[in-house]
Amino acid sequence: MSEPSESPVRLKSAVRARFLAEEGVALSMGATAVVVRGSRADTVWRALEPTLRAGFEREALLGGFPERGRPFLASILDQLEEHGFLRELEPEPEGLTPAERGAYPHLESLTRRPHAALAALREGTVRVRSFHPDLAAEAARALERAGVGTVRVDSEGAPESPLLLTTRWEPAEGEPVEHLIASGGGLWLSGPRDRPAGPDLIEPLRRWFASRKDTANGTTPDEAATRLVHTLVCAQLALALVAHVARDAEGSAPADDAEFMVTTDELVSEPRVFSVLPRLNPEVTGPIPAWEAAEPPEVPALLDTVTHLWDRVFGPVDEPRPGSLPQLPVGLARSGTVVGCGPTTAEARLDALLRALRPEVWSPSTAPVGLGLGLTPETAIGAAVVDLALRTPGEHWKDAATPDLSPGSRRLWAALTLRLGVAASLVVHATDDGGLHRARVLTEAEGELWGEGVAPHPDTAVHEALLRAVASARLAEEPPGPPLDASGGGTSRTLSDLARWAFETRAAHLSAPEGADRLRDLGVHSAVASWS
Repeated sequence: MSEPSESPVRLKSAVRARFLAEEGVALSMGATAVVVRGSRADTVWRALEPTLRAGFEREALLGGFPERGRPFLASILDQLEEHGFLRELEPEPEGLTPAERGAYPHLESLTRRPHAALAALREGTVRVRSFHPDLAAEAARALERAGVGTVRVDSEGAPESPLLLTTRWEPAEGEPVEHLIASGGGLWLSGPRDRPAGPDLIEPLRRWFASRKDTANGTTPDEAATRLVHTLVCAQLALALVAHVARDAEGSAPADDAEFMVTTDELVSEPRVFSVLPRLNPEVTGPIPAWEAAEPPEVPALLDTVTHLWDRVFGPVDEPRPGSLPQLPVGLARSGTVVGCGPTTAEARLDALLRALRPEVWSPSTAPVGLGLGLTPETAIGAAVVDLALRTPGEHWKDAATPDLSPGSRRLWAALTLRLGVAASLVVHATDDGGLHRARVLTEAEGELWGEGVAPHPDTAVHEALLRAVASARLAEEPPGPPLDASGGGTSRTLSDLARWAFETRAAHLSAPEGADRLRDLGVHSAVASWS
């Protein structure tokens, strides 16, 4: 929630009130709405609105209100602050040009200091660079209509494909910033809307365009359609620059990720976030952030928090989906060419997602360490321990007795050998101290590995290995496609058990790779494990 303002403020002029009978009052500005609830909300609002629109100081307003009703008034003011419905009590600008009069209401909706933002626009300069004269001219017109004082167009230093046009905002005070228009494969990008462009963004954007497999549908838009696209994306670019000036006037920090307006040749336009994945360096590490063991959220809820990772435009991986894959007796899902499995479809989707992300984020390393990813700290640590165990040479493992199978493991063994007809054998090993177990499911004929699992307890390791073996066998029945990786991974519960084992026994040294903080901002945790 925004901190309550100590300086005089007033309600933004675009805020509108709608009375909802017994439910209260709905306050809205653009797409944002707040409902003030209560049987007397309409009476209170009618009495307050003239004062809120004229300007007030919070403490003075609360002090003049009946003591019994102050908490209710404070809650209304808090909601107005939180949703950006209040602005500083600046003097109203005079002598505005037609362009500035058009820009002012938009600025007021964006910032608490619209007058300061309008003055910054008036005093600043934008340099437009492009090899496309028509596009540059359209961008210049859009910027002038947005209230920018000086717009200059030149081709010196014009960008190269896929960047079609850049703008360089040079404020009267402060550092210059850039925005851009880029195009390729039938898409037009304009922005970013919530932060400036820069080398940290432009180079990944170039790589993204280069990696796009899809292209335009082979048709070339006619001249009229192209003009419409130019007009639309140039207006979007102008709005992005205006939004930057509004944030700058208020002192707001830019976003970490870049949100572009993405427009097709058919003029379908929508905002999309371009998340740049960091490269994790396991050879430069720091401490694991503090975390408390707790019951993790359900897997579907975890997946809902990272949908940006498979955004249909900018997603670094494909959405993990079950598609037409069988879901009994175990779940299967595919992300691109990677297949994941689990006891449920949700767990299979999670497994596929993490396997697809792995080559996207981990830098190559020859260090004898385990590398793990997860959507919780525990599962990332557990995955790192699994990876470390599976990298450990065979001489560090000793033969162990196959445990009596639990009911769940017996069902998987029956599904593998009886239902799917796989002649298989089960091999169990343990570390020298017996603290960690590794189970393998091998075909009896060729000795091929069909499933592998690691866990503190032998039966859990067997269950993990059998789960992957059954998934491999089910996948073998499907039409030719990518095989299932028999090694690594594990269900969320087993990975959490491994994380607790590592902390309790201190058998493994745990650390966070370079780049972990940025990846955590995107909802994915990472860990590095090495033997103590």
